[in-house]
Amino acid sequence: HEFADSQFGHLFARGEDREEARKTLVLALSNLEVVGEIRTPIEYLVELLRTEAFCRNSIDTSWLDGMIRERTVKVKYEKL
Repeated sequence: HEFADSQFGHLFARGEDREEARKTLVLALSNLEVVGEIRTPIEYLVELLRTEAFCRNSIDTSWLDGMIRERTVKVKYEKL
């Protein structure tokens, strides 16, 4: 994908149900701080997790490709 980058870690979230786990993951990503001159997809991931389709769990393996193709979620990068 155009916006893919190398993995620098993994983040897992859990909850009593999928919605609680999703909210926990959004909170964790929103509070994640990466120090250094590195661009991360954190804001993009949070926006994806907040989409109606993700919240409803009506996604499939082509969902992300469609989001990228249609530019439904914008990527915001600060200049380094």
